[in-house]
Amino acid sequence: MKTEMPKNDQLKIGERLLELRKSRGLTLAGLSKLTGISEATLSRAENDMASPNAHNLYILAKALDVDVTTFFRNDSVSFGSGLRSITRRDAGDKHSTGRYDLELLGADLAHKGMVPSKNSIVATTLEEAGGLRGHEGEEFVYVLKGSFFLHSEQYVPTLLETGDSMYFDSNMPHAYVAADDRGAEILSVTRIAP
Repeated sequence: MKTEMPKNDQLKIGERLLELRKSRGLTLAGLSKLTGISEATLSRAENDMASPNAHNLYILAKALDVDVTTFFRNDSVSFGSGLRSITRRDAGDKHSTGRYDLELLGADLAHKGMVPSKNSIVATTLEEAGGLRGHEGEEFVYVLKGSFFLHSEQYVPTLLETGDSMYFDSNMPHAYVAADDRGAEILSVTRIAP
């Protein structure tokens, strides 16, 4: 039996965050208290004045009891037995955060154990990248093109070049910083902790 996947119905992250917060009867102050994210940051995100970083999206997803992809789509179906998702070249859901540009892969499936994305690293300093941040789970990165430094709290910055990969505990505060102005493209797969 073939399962039809719904067509993409993209939303702005801010719209979706506002909708999810209100549907749970939460005020900005209530969501701030629940997540530890400032009311000002939440307000800027809801009004599309600033895009939440990956760390905050993971925190918000957990607090609102949704999959991370819920912030980008409202047509995702829960992952289950026999389902699959195909993302054609350059056809993933594209978004920009303060830290990098990303293309979500397999975004039409929610409640996955992993969140795959193709990211373009453009920040050339740790400050531009927004400093070190961690989030729950584990992360695998593979360099598709270019080179970047993976900065982390416990290790000296590590240069990764085309073809290199790294698997690490993403709870450890970290940041991706391009090695030069050309930036880098990576495949990132984040495993969300249950």
